[in-house]
Amino acid sequence: MPMKRNLMASLSKMVPRGLYRVPARLLAVLRHEGMTGLYDRVRYPKPFWQRQRHPARVVGPVTIRGGDDADRDQIARALQDAELPLAVSSSDPKFEGTVIHIDPVSQDRTRITQNDILILLRPTSLPEGELLSLTTRCQAVLISCPDILSCLQRGGVPIEKIFALKGRDALHEGITRYLIATKTIPADRQDWRVFSDLDDIPLRRLCLSLPETPARREHFLAGKPKDFEFFDGIRAFPGWVGAATSFRLMAQACLDQNIHPVLFCEDDVELPEDFELRYQVVRDYLATCQWDLFSGLITDVGSDYRVTKVVTYHGQTFVHLNRCVGMVFGLYNRAALEGISSWTLNSGMTIDRHLEATQSLEIVTTLPFLAGHCDDLDSSVWRFKNRRYRNMIHESEARLAQLVKEHDLRNVA
Repeated sequence: MPMKRNLMASLSKMVPRGLYRVPARLLAVLRHEGMTGLYDRVRYPKPFWQRQRHPARVVGPVTIRGGDDADRDQIARALQDAELPLAVSSSDPKFEGTVIHIDPVSQDRTRITQNDILILLRPTSLPEGELLSLTTRCQAVLISCPDILSCLQRGGVPIEKIFALKGRDALHEGITRYLIATKTIPADRQDWRVFSDLDDIPLRRLCLSLPETPARREHFLAGKPKDFEFFDGIRAFPGWVGAATSFRLMAQACLDQNIHPVLFCEDDVELPEDFELRYQVVRDYLATCQWDLFSGLITDVGSDYRVTKVVTYHGQTFVHLNRCVGMVFGLYNRAALEGISSWTLNSGMTIDRHLEATQSLEIVTTLPFLAGHCDDLDSSVWRFKNRRYRNMIHESEARLAQLVKEHDLRNVA
């Protein structure tokens, strides 16, 4: 420890004042995660050379070509909700606006431009090369067929351009999801009722997952979790805005339907083999105390965290805290759901930091943590390997153990 302090002091003296912010961040990483954590951040950096390309905002007028009356009606309702002017019909090849093409026939495929949106509701017989060329020309492609989605991803089409659809009956939902991603609809003003996944949650277990990142969803399903339902999360750019919007919608849906407590997790969570047994002990313990949020994984125990109570219950150590950060796994009571639902884009904070800053929440966790985090997947928010989080989580758990030890010593004294 003295060697680490001496190293940080020496580095601080070597830093010019004008360049203090960057080294200060490095020193904070070194303090919280050690040399291994610093190495992980160098090895798994944010890929600034592959920045997310924000889809262009949809501007009117908009016209719809192809599909049947029901298809066009769903899309029209989504466009009207976004207050976009709609041209009821237009066959003019020189139409100046955005054209939404539904399963376009050959003559319409030749007219697709970079302003247009392509919707593929059925499997296509187009050769892979022609399909990739068609996708390259348009602004975005919305797809209900998993095979086409896989084809485009294999072909290197940027994920920012690809949006999954649940199917023909969910076009209103799919278009709305796309309009949020393009910032045509403000991310923090959308109503949850548009999204079918949030209409009645009988199992009270929601996994936030993007259908456009199938590897993460397949990882979650490989663990054979019981009684979880997926919410096809909102995409926005940068990615943390989409995550925050998704959690806000999930929380508001639960509040409006009086569904709480409710379990939210992300699809890169790792649940232990004895999860159901341990989780039942958690539920039994929470029934004996006041609580607002049970966190299965705290990713960064800060210097201002304070342990208020430690209880051993049925072989598990339960720790009460004044705050927590991390959304990988959490069980939320009403006050915590209200905290999540109060997030706005103007806060400038990720959803977990917003919740961390929420005052007067009674936080409970276990030591060791109940849940883990898969290192082998890519972060859907930050676009680096989850491996980068490993040492941060390890250090977080170690700091919590130290806080528990200090709390016990105070109580003995």
